[in-house]
Amino acid sequence: MSSRQKGQKKPKAVKEAKKPSRQFPASNVLKNVGRAAAILAIAGIASPVSQLNLSPVYGSIPASLHHQRAMTFTAVAAVIARRGLKKYVSTNLADWAVIIAYWTPVIQFFLFSTSGKLGIEYGPLIIESLTYFPFLFLSMHAAADLLENIDLSQFNIPSALREAALPTASYFTVSSVAKFSSALLPNIIGTSLYFTRIGLQNLLATILAFLSPSNLVLFAAPAILHTFWANPHQASNHAFQLANSTLFETQNYTLLARQESITGYVSVVENSAENAFRLLRCDHSLLGGEWLVTPAAYRKGQRQRESIFAVFVLLEAVRLVEPIDPSPPTLSDSEKSALVIGLGIGTAPNALIAHGINTTIVELDPVVHHYATKYFALSPNHTAVIDDAVSYVADKSAAAPSSYNYIIHDVFTGGAEPAALFTTEFLQGLHDLLVDDGVVAINYAGDLSLGSTRLVLNTIHAVFPACRLFRDQPPPETQVPEDPDFINMVVICVKNDHGRGKKAITFRRPSEKDFLGSIARQNFLMPREDSEVKYEFVKPENGGKVMGKKDVGELEKFHEEGAVSHWKIMRTVLPAGVWEMW
Repeated sequence: MSSRQKGQKKPKAVKEAKKPSRQFPASNVLKNVGRAAAILAIAGIASPVSQLNLSPVYGSIPASLHHQRAMTFTAVAAVIARRGLKKYVSTNLADWAVIIAYWTPVIQFFLFSTSGKLGIEYGPLIIESLTYFPFLFLSMHAAADLLENIDLSQFNIPSALREAALPTASYFTVSSVAKFSSALLPNIIGTSLYFTRIGLQNLLATILAFLSPSNLVLFAAPAILHTFWANPHQASNHAFQLANSTLFETQNYTLLARQESITGYVSVVENSAENAFRLLRCDHSLLGGEWLVTPAAYRKGQRQRESIFAVFVLLEAVRLVEPIDPSPPTLSDSEKSALVIGLGIGTAPNALIAHGINTTIVELDPVVHHYATKYFALSPNHTAVIDDAVSYVADKSAAAPSSYNYIIHDVFTGGAEPAALFTTEFLQGLHDLLVDDGVVAINYAGDLSLGSTRLVLNTIHAVFPACRLFRDQPPPETQVPEDPDFINMVVICVKNDHGRGKKAITFRRPSEKDFLGSIARQNFLMPREDSEVKYEFVKPENGGKVMGKKDVGELEKFHEEGAVSHWKIMRTVLPAGVWEMW
């Protein structure tokens, strides 16, 4: 090859070497990845925060009916629409995500007052479609903009997979953070002003504003002002007074106390009518209530606070079950011990304590225990265990079996039950904790036509040899077969039936001492024959289904239907305005 030919090729080589590079500095790429990850993490945390804000008005289960599917749809829509939106939107969409985040408490406040019209099936979805889902859409879009300059061509993977890799990773990040934070938040909620429902919404919006500083944040100023000055859901003294003035003027109710806690939004409300009463609330459910001693009530013979709900009095019937074997000497109440799982306002445990029974109360939520003591006169003469009942029963039954003469199991709330407290393992632990002639009373609410109710009742009877079921009220004279019969019931079981089956459970007639001067106990303490539920248990050997720890999903799949029914019932118990004001 001649020198000239070599010279002719050289310029071409030089020209190729001078082609501009499309690679971006590694520092910029890492910075964008970090910002994108932070935005996606905020969107993930905002998912359970949105659900927490809906739960006082709709309940935790109804609020989640369409949440996960709508999250997935929104994320996919963000990926599909991003290319088209970039042609028309020049600003950073993360800036608008900040605006939506700050306006979310305001939108929720105004829409909560229409919860009855929006309904339980689609009300939460409508509210989140105007709050969380637009926020998620814009967050996914903004994160994609930050990640679009990452070059994946160096990896030996098909181009189609490279296109899907970053959107998939983005949604995985949001979904994983949402699951992790939903498990973490109940443990920290209410521990500070920032870790309240609205406090978390404002905290996330503020963090995002620092990540994407923009003058557009000025559009959020009216929302911030409304949240801190006019929103009664804000955790402040001013908001508490605002909620009270509205409740009293519109509903004739007074909010005595409220606290966001591990099991939900807990509050104490009082009605100021002639027949006044006080209630303990958790999210969209009631844990108990009492009629107060007003002048009108006193004229009718009421001399003490009385339980509004008969079921909590009926639980005390464990004391009336007659022993099958009368040969051992009968113990006095002061020689007996009782275990109460689930406190409520403390109606049943207060009665046990009043009779001199050594009583242990296991309650998961410290706020419930505090409010029961302060506002419902729970006696201090008991052993309080603020812990998870599953671990307590497992440890106690192994270390000290045959410890209790009576056990009261009352954990139902919000249209759903903690499934772990109705498994064969947990109920076997209760069985082991009872003395030989011990009695357990279990409060359960449900529809006997539902598979969930049959599953729970069969599981109870698979552990305890003899049980009888009683409604808290006699059945209605007319019942439409198609209508659900959602009832409160008490299942009373004995540890040993000595081969007598249900005949082993008989009740002595209560005395005046048993009534403790209470009108409610005179009316509801003794189980009534016309309130007994004729239910045939099906044992496992005969094909009856029971629930172990591995089968809790079988019960939980019925929770949605039960929670929706419970929400509708609760709206007939208290005015919608009381639930919506929280």
